[in-house]
Amino acid sequence: MKRTRLFLVVSILSLAGAGTYAPGAAAVGSNANPAVDFSISTVRAAATKAARTTTATAADHRLGSQGLQVVTSPAGDAAIVDTSLINRGIISAASPSFVSLSWDAHSPTTRYTVTRDGRPLTQLGPGVTTFRDTSVTGGATYTYRVSPSTSASADATMWSMKVAVPSSADTSSTAALTDAALKRMAAAGVGTTSTLSWVTFIPQARIDAPVIAGKAICTYGSGYQFGGDNHGFVWTAASNRTAVHAVVTWSTKAVSSHTSIGTTNVYRKSTGALVAQRTASASQTYAKKLGSGSNYVDIHMVTHASNPFCPSVAGAIDGAFSITLTQSGSYAIFSGKHRQMPNHYVYLYDQSAAKDVYKLSYANPLCLFGAATCALATFWGSGSF
Repeated sequence: MKRTRLFLVVSILSLAGAGTYAPGAAAVGSNANPAVDFSISTVRAAATKAARTTTATAADHRLGSQGLQVVTSPAGDAAIVDTSLINRGIISAASPSFVSLSWDAHSPTTRYTVTRDGRPLTQLGPGVTTFRDTSVTGGATYTYRVSPSTSASADATMWSMKVAVPSSADTSSTAALTDAALKRMAAAGVGTTSTLSWVTFIPQARIDAPVIAGKAICTYGSGYQFGGDNHGFVWTAASNRTAVHAVVTWSTKAVSSHTSIGTTNVYRKSTGALVAQRTASASQTYAKKLGSGSNYVDIHMVTHASNPFCPSVAGAIDGAFSITLTQSGSYAIFSGKHRQMPNHYVYLYDQSAAKDVYKLSYANPLCLFGAATCALATFWGSGSF
């Protein structure tokens, strides 16, 4: 499977409310230079000097098919703008002298922290939703993360973005910058398919059957164990409790769904002997296409599988989320929650390797019985693959 490795993901923003990173110092949000206006709201309003104000060329159309454009700001700055995830609240850009981010505010008072390659750069002031990093090297690649502070709502979006900074030789003109973007696309190749997978698993080889107040809540209770999967967050693992896969064919934007449910084994704890086996139904586990555009597909995934030895209770592996995937290699989860049992793992498969999208270890076996016994977890995550 071959797909685009276009990592021109971090795009131009407005410096109205942006911070500047200097080595050894934390940047602070400020209204430093409002003349350079490439905020997400400005891009949405098409107020920038973009291709739409001139005659679009074939190169413009090729870049646009991947959600990219070369934009010149009112102040004369030129950069490659990626709007492939603008509907999910983030744009990004890069030039040889800066990397810029702009995103939708969760609330007027939410503070965001920005890191680069795991190193904190700044904590922005309340409501500041743009950041500019001027300590970049042409030709380098960085990974940025934008996350709400601990005081923000747990539902606030968190983003991660990977950016390849153009070299100074690529920016002698907007035409040169366009050529550089096209060369990156050609070198990476055009993706044919992408596979999104969501699996749940019990990391132990065996786990005690659930008991509440000394009473068994399933057919088997004290003295028995249920079989687990005996592995960690490994995408190549052969055994999982549930698995749902969505295969995207980019030429048609078609999405095919594939599911599987692991067999539930019951063992006698004292001897380790296998005493029973059943497999839950997969009828409520699926992936489906929500919609698509020229360079993206929206996918909805649902997992629901009860323990076949617990017919009288509402316990189940349960959850759902929705995600945008772009043909240029970006993703963003935009909604979803799940019960915190067992472990949940979402990844994107690409040419014999996998990109982690979401991972969460289980909290308690009683989480299978819903929000009354255990808070639901919120899916989140965005980045590049």
